Amino acid sequence: MTQSKKTFYYRPKTNQSNSPTVRWTFVTLGWIFFILGIIGVLLPVMPTAPFILLAAGCWARSSRRFHFWLINHKYFGKFVRDWEDRHAVPLYAKCLATIMMALSTAMLFYRLPSDMMWVAWLVATVCSGVAVYLFRLPNA
Repeated sequence: MTQSKKTFYYRPKTNQSNSPTVRWTFVTLGWIFFILGIIGVLLPVMPTAPFILLAAGCWARSSRRFHFWLINHKYFGKFVRDWEDRHAVPLYAKCLATIMMALSTAMLFYRLPSDMMWVAWLVATVCSGVAVYLFRLPNA
């Protein structure tokens, strides 16, 4: 009977603050962002990845334990490690994000009254910039 061992990634290089107030603030923000990321998994209108990455960034500055837990998480760990190592995003995530932004922007053009069309154009411009930024990142 063979048992497969799980590989753990240890990142001792964290930029932790010396101030307890700053550390507790980052721990709290990390949990808020993590919970928002979990909500984003369940709701299609809310992104998951930015909140998980924000949680990782907050915990890297405040709690080695939570940061270690997140980079070894079953679902989010590889994504966070790829981002921390190379700022890499999976191709499917880039495509999915671009499709969702395009659909959301198209719905704005369809649903907004003509006097508010500037909002749809503003959102379209921002989403286009985000899509260009995403596709310039390396693939994970």
